[in-house]
Amino acid sequence: MLSDVRRRVMAPFQAALDRAIEDGLAAAALVDRNGKTVALAGALDEDIAMPLAALVMYRVKSEDLASRLFAGEVVSVTLDDREVAVGVARRQLFVVAVLGASSDAMHDRVRELRDHISRMLADVQGIALPPRSRGGGDSGPDPAELALAEYGVTVPRTRGKA
Repeated sequence: MLSDVRRRVMAPFQAALDRAIEDGLAAAALVDRNGKTVALAGALDEDIAMPLAALVMYRVKSEDLASRLFAGEVVSVTLDDREVAVGVARRQLFVVAVLGASSDAMHDRVRELRDHISRMLADVQGIALPPRSRGGGDSGPDPAELALAEYGVTVPRTRGKA
């Protein structure tokens, strides 16, 4: 059931990427912050989307890159024979696009895609996915669902006396 819910939630994102390809992008992908490709369209392999985004960000690396991306900037770099653009939608997904041709219109299309994905993310924020099935004998949350508290304790190391 969970995969059906996820599939229904992700279908509009896939449709948005498909439309972007129809509008002239060579490829587009949505990648989560863990590096997993969640939607993909066009001439791009699933396992290359995040490394491609990382390479673009490495090439345009600056002190304020994160704040620029979070503010809505889309950065792009020409890699070999293709231009790749990267943006961030609502601090949740990387929008990675391979431009069909480097032009102002294509850069605008990538910004429109990023904005559209951001709006879609805002719309699905209220959708609660059902909890994972743990089988019988449910005794509480999984370790990953527990709140994490971190305490710093410093303990001096003493050497043993001979």
